[in-house]
Amino acid sequence: MAAAATVFVGAASGASYTVGEPGGGWDTQTNLTAWASTVDLRRGDQLVFRYDASAYDVVEVTRAGYLSCSAASPVSAALRTGNDVVRLDGAAGWRYFIYGVEGRCAAGMKLQVRVTDAGAGCNNTLPSPSLAPAPPGAPSPGINICSGGPPTVIMTPGVISYGAAPRSSANLSSSLLVAMVSLLLGIIVV
Repeated sequence: MAAAATVFVGAASGASYTVGEPGGGWDTQTNLTAWASTVDLRRGDQLVFRYDASAYDVVEVTRAGYLSCSAASPVSAALRTGNDVVRLDGAAGWRYFIYGVEGRCAAGMKLQVRVTDAGAGCNNTLPSPSLAPAPPGAPSPGINICSGGPPTVIMTPGVISYGAAPRSSANLSSSLLVAMVSLLLGIIVV
């Protein structure tokens, strides 16, 4: 008799990204364009802006405001706490942030980020464990493993498959938990 078990472990909410880190922040010394190119932001994630509140602020603006470094028509009220959290909810697409005082934005203190849907780019499908093909018109009975999603462990007698590389420390912790449980059960993860 063949037995199979599937374990799904993931973070309850999106990932958190502190703007400019590691090694930088919301300031004119950090290359914010380069930083933005290193993160894969999804709906539900959050951006954390940490800065000296006596010297800076954060203003979310339209694309036109971003390009012209103008905070004249902000998307929302300026943030000024020095530890501001912006949830990336709503529609997928581009979001724009600038420092609201003239001069610093033009010096590079501005950020544009692309937010994608959580399932965007998910096209890794494992074949179905059953031998029967799916009926015509029915979705594939395979198992989707998506980058950035919760870790997926598929266990069948003698075979273990692991997918979805962790995107945040929360998912990394979940991955470690899955590995520890597997080891406690006497299963070797390859």
